[in-house]
Amino acid sequence: MDLLSPAAGEEFLEATLAAPPGTMMEAAPLVYMKLKSPRRKDTVDVIEMIKGGIDTQRCRAYLAAHAPALVEAFDESVTQAEAEQD
Repeated sequence: MDLLSPAAGEEFLEATLAAPPGTMMEAAPLVYMKLKSPRRKDTVDVIEMIKGGIDTQRCRAYLAAHAPALVEAFDESVTQAEAEQD
Protein backbone atom coordinates (compact mmCIF):
# COMPACT_ATOMS: atom_id res chain seq x y z
CA MET A 1 0.00 0.00 0.00
CA ASP A 2 1.28 3.43 -0.93
CA LEU A 3 0.74 6.33 1.43
CA LEU A 4 0.02 9.38 -0.67
CA SER A 5 -0.40 13.07 -0.09
CA PRO A 6 -1.57 15.59 -2.64
CA ALA A 7 1.28 17.61 -4.13
CA ALA A 8 1.13 21.31 -4.85
CA GLY A 9 -1.57 21.88 -7.45
CA GLU A 10 -3.35 18.63 -6.60
CA GLU A 11 -5.96 20.03 -4.24
CA PHE A 12 -8.59 18.13 -6.25
CA LEU A 13 -7.15 14.91 -4.71
CA GLU A 14 -7.49 15.99 -1.08
CA ALA A 15 -10.92 14.43 -0.46
CA THR A 16 -9.99 11.22 -2.26
CA LEU A 17 -6.77 10.76 -0.32
CA ALA A 18 -8.36 11.77 3.00
CA ALA A 19 -10.86 8.90 2.84
CA PRO A 20 -10.48 6.26 5.56
CA PRO A 21 -8.08 3.39 4.80
CA GLY A 22 -9.80 0.64 2.84
CA THR A 23 -12.17 3.03 1.08
CA MET A 24 -12.62 2.30 -2.61
CA MET A 25 -11.21 5.05 -4.78
CA GLU A 26 -13.15 6.17 -7.82
CA ALA A 27 -11.59 5.24 -11.16
CA ALA A 28 -10.85 8.77 -12.40
CA PRO A 29 -8.51 9.84 -9.57
CA LEU A 30 -6.84 6.43 -9.65
CA VAL A 31 -6.27 6.76 -13.41
CA TYR A 32 -4.78 10.21 -12.80
CA MET A 33 -2.34 8.90 -10.20
CA LYS A 34 -1.34 5.94 -12.36
CA LEU A 35 -0.80 8.05 -15.48
CA LYS A 36 1.41 10.52 -13.64
CA SER A 37 3.58 7.65 -12.41
CA PRO A 38 6.70 6.88 -14.44
CA ARG A 39 6.27 3.12 -13.91
CA ARG A 40 5.26 1.05 -16.95
CA LYS A 41 3.22 -1.17 -14.62
CA ASP A 42 0.92 1.75 -13.84
CA THR A 43 0.28 2.39 -17.53
CA VAL A 44 -0.56 -1.30 -17.94
CA ASP A 45 -2.91 -1.02 -14.95
CA VAL A 46 -4.77 1.82 -16.70
CA ILE A 47 -5.13 -0.28 -19.85
CA GLU A 48 -6.46 -3.19 -17.80
CA MET A 49 -8.91 -0.90 -15.99
CA ILE A 50 -10.20 0.32 -19.36
CA LYS A 51 -10.58 -3.26 -20.58
CA GLY A 52 -12.42 -3.99 -17.32
CA GLY A 53 -15.06 -1.40 -18.15
CA ILE A 54 -14.29 1.84 -16.32
CA ASP A 55 -16.18 4.88 -17.55
CA THR A 56 -13.62 6.26 -20.00
CA GLN A 57 -15.62 9.41 -20.73
CA ARG A 58 -15.78 10.27 -17.04
CA CYS A 59 -12.05 9.60 -16.62
CA ARG A 60 -11.21 11.69 -19.68
CA ALA A 61 -13.36 14.57 -18.40
CA TYR A 62 -11.64 14.37 -14.99
CA LEU A 63 -8.23 14.49 -16.62
CA ALA A 64 -9.25 17.33 -18.92
CA ALA A 65 -10.37 19.33 -15.88
CA HIS A 66 -7.44 18.54 -13.58
CA ALA A 67 -4.51 17.34 -15.69
CA PRO A 68 -4.92 18.21 -19.37
CA ALA A 69 -1.33 17.13 -20.06
CA LEU A 70 -2.36 13.52 -19.30
CA VAL A 71 -5.33 13.36 -21.69
CA GLU A 72 -3.16 12.23 -24.59
CA ALA A 73 -1.63 9.41 -22.54
CA PHE A 74 -5.12 8.34 -21.47
CA ASP A 75 -6.37 8.37 -25.06
CA GLU A 76 -3.38 6.22 -26.04
CA SER A 77 -4.28 3.78 -23.26
CA VAL A 78 -7.88 3.63 -24.52
CA THR A 79 -6.63 2.90 -28.05
CA GLN A 80 -4.31 0.19 -26.72
CA ALA A 81 -7.08 -1.40 -24.64
CA GLU A 82 -9.42 -1.43 -27.64
CA ALA A 83 -6.73 -3.03 -29.83
CA GLU A 84 -6.14 -5.76 -27.26
CA GLN A 85 -9.83 -6.60 -27.08
CA ASP A 86 -10.21 -7.18 -30.82
